[in-house]
Amino acid sequence: MVEQGSGIVKAMLGFSRAGQEEKWCDVNRILAETKRLLGDQFGREITLQLQPGAVLPPVLGVGELIQQMLLNLILNAADAMSGHGPIILQTGLLKQAPANLVLAPAARTPLVYISVRDQGSGIAPEVLPRIFEPFFTTKAFSTRRGTGLGLSMVYEIAKEMGCGLMVESEPGKGSAFTILIPASVQTET
Repeated sequence: MVEQGSGIVKAMLGFSRAGQEEKWCDVNRILAETKRLLGDQFGREITLQLQPGAVLPPVLGVGELIQQMLLNLILNAADAMSGHGPIILQTGLLKQAPANLVLAPAARTPLVYISVRDQGSGIAPEVLPRIFEPFFTTKAFSTRRGTGLGLSMVYEIAKEMGCGLMVESEPGKGSAFTILIPASVQTET
């Protein structure tokens, strides 16, 4: 079942990526565009707070796919908070990859990161290893039933783009999902 779900996600990603080329992207601009795209989607109960890092090097990727990962993570964060509180979107630069990665990036350094942090319910330790599985959802009993494809799509997009993923979560205190994107390395000639 997991392999079948993974195949479906990969097919969806292939369809969404058709005709899109990798190009140099400004992560802070993608973050601002994503916030603008969501507009007042959440009303006044949820706020998107941007904390962009200082001047970041460009990353090579498909901006629309980076934005798709962000949208999935933001919508999950909103669900986890039951529609109340801030979602903090932060970017920055890391000189080396952290040790506790769910998915290692293709290149180790430097890495531009995008973090989506909420103050929601958090993820139980026994559930954490399964959250990126296709069709796995903890929303089965909630009013907003999930499909279990959002996080698996984030994982597959990150994997295809050579990005890394990190998850930090504590039940009752919220979660932080971080995308790690290999940055451009300037060489002198």
